[in-house]
Formats: sequence, structure tokens, C-alpha cells
Amino acid sequence: MVSNGVVISFYTILVALITVPIMLAVLMKIKTKIKISPFLLGMLSYFTFAVVCVAFVNIIFVNKGRPTAEFINGNIAVYSLYFAVVTGILEELGIFVVFKKIIPAQDDKRTPLMYGLGHAGLEAFLITGPAMFVYITCATAINELGIDGFMTQWSDIEKFDLQEVVDVLTGMSITDVLLMGGERLMYFVMQLFLSVLVFYSVKRETKVYFWIAVIIRGLCTVPGSIKNFGSYTGETTETIILLIYTLLVIGFAGFMAFKLYKNYDKEQVLMPADLFSKKPKTYL
Repeated sequence: MVSNGVVISFYTILVALITVPIMLAVLMKIKTKIKISPFLLGMLSYFTFAVVCVAFVNIIFVNKGRPTAEFINGNIAVYSLYFAVVTGILEELGIFVVFKKIIPAQDDKRTPLMYGLGHAGLEAFLITGPAMFVYITCATAINELGIDGFMTQWSDIEKFDLQEVVDVLTGMSITDVLLMGGERLMYFVMQLFLSVLVFYSVKRETKVYFWIAVIIRGLCTVPGSIKNFGSYTGETTETIILLIYTLLVIGFAGFMAFKLYKNYDKEQVLMPADLFSKKPKTYL
């Protein structure tokens, strides 16, 4: 059986995925009078560049039968580097295009936050939402029919795949679900930070922050690549290492984003070295 607390946690995360980004965008709109268009463009940009374009590139390079597929899929370092580069460049390019070409006139420093809510919100829903739907459906069926009753409804081939889901659900605790939600929250916040970096890069005409955003986004794909490659064992030590790594990368992004956001209305252009200095130089 699956714990009722775990099932309730699944529902909570699913509802949060749908409502929190929208509620934050609405509240921000009401409080600041900022346009809602960046929120919608954030969703469109993520779907276009991070879903469609990344999928197209993957078809070319990593699908079975492609000349490069065996090389990329056969080595965890190459696999991680490939997805870091592709995801980092395409995702941040989408943000860059929105701020540079679609809404170049919007110079309010809160614009990237509104954009980030749309971008991060859709990403969170598309990545975590389907898993929540599957977990809720299977957990409800298991609790109503029992594990044996649930499994008898499927063919032998389907049973093989579902057994892994059953093992995960029956062995999952509320803490595990909360950690899952916490991980998604970290990436949600990260997208807000990166949106600020790229926005600053566009408005202050300095490409350095765009490339920093690309690198940070790429680095944040590494834990996911390790898990997808099959090298992740799930041991506590390994989980803690990946968590600390992710927090450090996102924390660095947050430090830079906070500094740029705080000083955005000043005439000076801040370069990366200036963010660590009490007396930044002026580049205008």
C-alpha cells in the first residue's frame, strides 16, 4: 500500500505546479502594474527553445542510428557535456531573443522576474507534472485494488515496467516527496536568477552575463544527466553531494542576479569582477 500522506503530498505538489506560478504572476501584476506579456512569453520561449528545439537537436545527434549517438550515449562525461551545452545555449538563447527582439522596449527591472515565472512555471509543470499524474493514478489504484489486483490488469511486458513504479511508490516516504518538490523549487528559483542575468546582458549590452547564464544552466543539467545515464545509485552520500553541488551553482547565480537587480537602475555597467568589489568601476 502507498501511504495516504504520500498521496496527499503528490496532490499538493501537482496543485502547486499549476497554481503557484500563475498566482505569483497575478499578484505581481496587481502590485506593480507590470505587463503580463513577459509571463506568457516565458512559457512560449521555454516550449519553443527548451522543448521543441532541444528535441530537434537530439533527433540529429543522439537518436539511435545516428553516427554520433553511440559516442554521446556511451560515455557519461560526453553525455553530460552534450546536454549541458545544448540545454544551456538553447534555453538562454530563448530568453535572449525575447528580451532583445520581442519586447526590447520593456526596460523595467521586474520584467525578467515576470518572464521567469512563466518560463520556470511551464518547465516545472512539464518536467514534474506527468510524474505526479502517474504516481497519483497508480497509488490510488494500488490502495483500492492492492498490489496483486493492480498488477493483474496489465500484460507481462507492462508489468515489467510498472513493477519499478510500484516499488518506488510503496517504498516512498513523505520526506522523499518533499525532497522531490524541493528539488523542483530550486530549479524554479534558478530560472528567475538566470532571467535577470540575461536581461541585464541585453539591456546593458554586455554579452558576458549571457554566457555566464549559459554556463550556469549547463552546470545545473549535470545531476539530471547522471541520473538519466544510469550512474545514479540513490545512495544517501551521492544524493547529498549532488544536492550540495546544485545549491552551490544556484547560490552563485542568485548572488550575481541579486547584485545586478539591486544596481540595475544605476548608470554604471557592472562587470562580473565588480560584483565582488565594494567599489565597482564604471564602464559607461
